[in-house]
Amino acid sequence: MSIREQLLEIRALKIGDRLLHMEEDHLKAYLHELNHFIDIFPQIQSKVLEALGKKDTMALTEKVVALKDDLLRIGADDIAAECQKYVSAVSSDSIGKFESYVGFLLSQLAALSIDIQMALFKEGTAYLETEPEKKAPPEPPKPAPAAPVVPMAPVIEKTVLAVDDDPQCLDLFKMALKNVPCKIIAVTSGPTALGILKKQEPDLFVFDIDMPVMNGLDLAKKVKEAGHNQPLIFITGNSQKETVAGALMAGGNDFILKPINRENVRERVTKFLGLG
Repeated sequence: MSIREQLLEIRALKIGDRLLHMEEDHLKAYLHELNHFIDIFPQIQSKVLEALGKKDTMALTEKVVALKDDLLRIGADDIAAECQKYVSAVSSDSIGKFESYVGFLLSQLAALSIDIQMALFKEGTAYLETEPEKKAPPEPPKPAPAAPVVPMAPVIEKTVLAVDDDPQCLDLFKMALKNVPCKIIAVTSGPTALGILKKQEPDLFVFDIDMPVMNGLDLAKKVKEAGHNQPLIFITGNSQKETVAGALMAGGNDFILKPINRENVRERVTKFLGLG
């Protein structure tokens, strides 16, 4: 999948056909803007949280306006329009509502930053891939003997192994998947998870990155070394480049951001379980 196609899959970027028809020099400039957004977001996020903590409405408004301009440059037009709507409506009677929106906005942008980083990471490593090994054409299938009619086998339930040292986070994760037809094995440490893998073969792994004793990246390495190659989703509250790149290099396929959002969990998990 080309970088253009990967970026078009990011729903928050409203760039449409103009990206598909963008000339190479314009595409490079656009990718530069995306990289710039990724780089500056942690600093902006820190300043916004500082203004929230101080209840400094003026500074908070200025930061959101600056974010709106950054979002317009990368084509996140709908989020930028929502920023403008809340900034225009802020008043002494609606400060609480505005602050709640800003918290939601930061969560949105952290998810957007990670989605962009995943697309750029795949693009950056594409050039390192070797030419695919040529395989001999498969032999024509032999006719199979007639088999007796047997009752339809029951549907095999999908299994998710979720690891997070925070039991509350695991509870929220399980609640988000309450109506999803899957079995969830939830444990609070990497060593416990490795013990379970001696008896179980999950269809999907979900690991928190920041855990004591054994963090999610180290756990992912041990799981891969043991020969388990099922999809892996990392849970994190950190959208910085170093964290995202490290998780992708450890074999991560996607991310769930903290604080846990039910819709986000359902969307990511059902996609990898083939239930979406």
